Amino acid sequence: MIIGYGGIKIKRKVVLHGDSTLTISLPARWAKKFNIKKGDELNVEENEREIRITNDKEITLDKKQFSVGNLRRLGISYITSLYRSGYDEIHLDYNNNDYIETIHDVLSNEITGFEIVKQGNNYCVIKDLTGSKDEFNTALRRIWLLTLDLAGETLSSIKKNNVNNLKNIYFMDNSINKFSNYCLRLLNKKVYVNYSKTPLYYYLIKSLEELADKYKDLYKFYLNNKVKINDKSLETYDKINSHLNEYYNLFYSYDKEKMENLFNEARSTYEKTLNLNSNISIYLSSICNDIKDLLSVLVELNI
Repeated sequence: MIIGYGGIKIKRKVVLHGDSTLTISLPARWAKKFNIKKGDELNVEENEREIRITNDKEITLDKKQFSVGNLRRLGISYITSLYRSGYDEIHLDYNNNDYIETIHDVLSNEITGFEIVKQGNNYCVIKDLTGSKDEFNTALRRIWLLTLDLAGETLSSIKKNNVNNLKNIYFMDNSINKFSNYCLRLLNKKVYVNYSKTPLYYYLIKSLEELADKYKDLYKFYLNNKVKINDKSLETYDKINSHLNEYYNLFYSYDKEKMENLFNEARSTYEKTLNLNSNISIYLSSICNDIKDLLSVLVELNI
C-alpha cells in the first residue's frame, strides 16, 4: 500500500493479524510530527482506491533561535515566516539593543498573539500566549470584510478627491496582513479545513493580501501624481469592486449559475481595462485579472 503525506509517497506492506484483520504501520516521521500515541483516534476516509488518514492534532514545532544582526527587513521576514510556519517560541539575537523597536513594530502590525516574554542584552524571546484556538473561519471572514472595505474606501476617496485618507488605508492594509499571517499560521499548525483544500485556502489568503496591496498602491499613485481620473475609469473601478463583492458572496453561498455569470462579467471587465485611456488602467487591469484568476480557486473549493 502507498501512503501519501506532506507531498511524500511511501510504500507500506499489509500485515495480517489474526484471521481477518489487515493493518499497516504509520510513517514514523508523520507520527512524531503530530505526536501520535497508542490509543489516539485517527480519521480514515475512503475514496475509491484511496484511503486518507488524518488527525485533529496541531503540529508540534520546536523552539527556533537565530541571529539577525542589524538586518531590519530580513529580520522582519524571518519573524513573520516562523510565525506563519507555526513556531510557538522564537529566540532572537541582534547586534544593537535598539533593534527591539523593530521587533515591537512587527508584533504590533504583523502578528497576533506573540509577545516578548524575556529580554536581555542584545537578545529577546517572543512567545505565543494565545493558546490553541480554532479561529480560522472568523479570521478569514475578517480578511474578506477588510479587503472589501479597503477596495470601497480607495474608490470613494478618489471620487471625493480625499487626499488625507492614506493613513486609514495603511491601517486597513496592516490589519489584513495581520489576519492573513494568523490564518496561514493556523493552516500550518493544524488543518482547519478539508486537508486536500488546504493549499487552495493558502493561495486564496495570500492572493487577498496581495489584492489589498494593489488597491493601496493604486491610491498612493493617485496621491503622488495628482492625476485626474475620467468617469469611464471610475465606472470600471466600481465594476471591479462589484465583482469582488460578488466573489465574497459566492465564497460563503456558492451558486453555479451566479458563478457562470461572474466568470463572463469579470472577463468582459478585464478586456475593457486593457483599452482604458487612463493613468490607473494598469492597476485596474492587474486587480481585475487577479479576481478573474481567483474564480478557478472558488470552483475547486466547491468540487
